Amino acid sequence: MRQVFKRSVATLFACVAFVSGMVCAQSYPSRPITIVVPYGPGSGNDLIAREIAQRLTGILNTTVLVENKAGATGNIATDYVAQQKPDGYTIFLTSTSGIINQVSNPAVKTDLSKDFESIGFAAGLPYVVAVPPTVAAKSLSELVALAKANPGKLNYNGPAGSVSDYLGSMLKAAGNLDMVMIPYKSTSDAQVDVLAGRIQVWFTTAPSAIGLAESGKVRVLAVTGDKRLAKLPDVPTVKEAGIPKMFTEVSFFFVAPAGTPKDVVTKLNAAIETALKSKETEDRLANISVQTKIGTPSEVLAHIKQEMAKWSEVVKAVPKP
Repeated sequence: MRQVFKRSVATLFACVAFVSGMVCAQSYPSRPITIVVPYGPGSGNDLIAREIAQRLTGILNTTVLVENKAGATGNIATDYVAQQKPDGYTIFLTSTSGIINQVSNPAVKTDLSKDFESIGFAAGLPYVVAVPPTVAAKSLSELVALAKANPGKLNYNGPAGSVSDYLGSMLKAAGNLDMVMIPYKSTSDAQVDVLAGRIQVWFTTAPSAIGLAESGKVRVLAVTGDKRLAKLPDVPTVKEAGIPKMFTEVSFFFVAPAGTPKDVVTKLNAAIETALKSKETEDRLANISVQTKIGTPSEVLAHIKQEMAKWSEVVKAVPKP
């Protein structure tokens, strides 16, 4: 009799949990959702998040906001999201940059593979190597020659541990160059100094540079992806320019605080996928050289773990000052 009672209680709790999960999924979302991005306005994360947020607002029938929490190479935003209530109302658009920071900075305690629930991919895009018009180099090889002739006089953008920082380190290692990394809190801050000529070499996402390149405000020397950009067909890849070890393409993906209900994660994944499959979204992102990317939560988690292993090796191999 006691065993029957125990089984009945267990069944009751299982039913309550199941029904609660269904109610949670059916009622979610009932208020605005915030997408947190780890960099300032104009960054790749910001541009992608705002485009997707606009689509999600209609798909989920609720306001989807974007909140910029720049600083500490993305740590401020990462730690903030990890500490939020796991209810699906605060989600995080992070990227390869977050993974690099995690494996390169011993002070980082938040683990993207353990302290978050993976939701889905958003996009993939290359970085570019650009210079202001005041820099004489018209190609990557000319930039290498210029840096060799002027040791310690060419500045490039950080912050430390970011994709930009490691691309700079890769270029320095490939050409045995002496260039100086200047840390910046956001893409827009670095852009100001690029346009003012205080930064001679700019490693940035393609969306951040395309418009400036088209207006002649910067000169793009190379693309870090595996193919040329449709918007800049005459600009070679870093492989074509003779520096294959600089190759990298950045993936952007959504995560939520650990413990976010699986039904909510599933609903968010489906909504994000619907947004990304919209032709208007694809066209708008393609216009700034961003390629939409779709995947399941388990595929995102596998990607995070693979990239952690890959960049751990890169961090060991690339010399740092």
